[in-house]
Amino acid sequence: MTTAFSKGRAIVVAAIIALFAVPIGVAVPAVAAPPPAVAVAKYVALGDSYAAGQGTGVYVNACLQSPLGYPALLDAVPRVNLLRNASCTGADFEDLDAQLAQINRGTTLVTLTMGANGVNLPGLLAACVPDPTATPCLAALAAANTYLSTELGPETGAAIAAISSRSPNARIVVTGYPLPLAPGVADGVNLGAATLNAVLNGTVAAAQAQGANVVFADVTLAFLGHGAFGPDPWLGQDPGNVETFLHPNAAGYQAYAAVIEAVR
Repeated sequence: MTTAFSKGRAIVVAAIIALFAVPIGVAVPAVAAPPPAVAVAKYVALGDSYAAGQGTGVYVNACLQSPLGYPALLDAVPRVNLLRNASCTGADFEDLDAQLAQINRGTTLVTLTMGANGVNLPGLLAACVPDPTATPCLAALAAANTYLSTELGPETGAAIAAISSRSPNARIVVTGYPLPLAPGVADGVNLGAATLNAVLNGTVAAAQAQGANVVFADVTLAFLGHGAFGPDPWLGQDPGNVETFLHPNAAGYQAYAAVIEAVR
């Protein structure tokens, strides 16, 4: 026999079931999926003295690679692993083949800083600071402009293509150079550096249009107000010190690393 008590219990149980039942057509809130893991960048640095870290005064080898240079600073960034630093002071595009041997299909991040040695910025400065209107300065500027207008673009484009071929999964960061001098010291030299950057940037844009995974890292704004012979220089300004002259100090390389990290 059904008692009033058992009927009451059944009503309560039914109410509880109804309370927690999910009506048909009402979606159950999904549990948020964990964010995808960010792959570690397998990094190789290529380039000249600016890539090596010349100018800091602290070096680990004859290429003047420095623990204060931007490759080492990027290596300290989470999920960036500097596998090899192939950069070397004095290197130019004719030396790039040897450096390219350090990258492969497993490389996923490549930085390239190269081109200033073709312009010979220190030579420009030596010729132009005494008298920007004198014949030696005008001749040096003409030689730099010839290189910039005829050689730098094709060399940089070929370098990007070679890196892309060897490391098809790599993000390539081509860096520019700071305007080396405070305004008014030798503006023709800064113009040469600005033109160099413009050619590099234009070559990167052309490679992007062809599908290359490449970006330009422009450091001119980061160095604004920090040119040699200015109030707060981040580049060596003693022409008698060949090792540091017109090369970034530790603060300059920190600026480089920050710009690269922002675009990579």
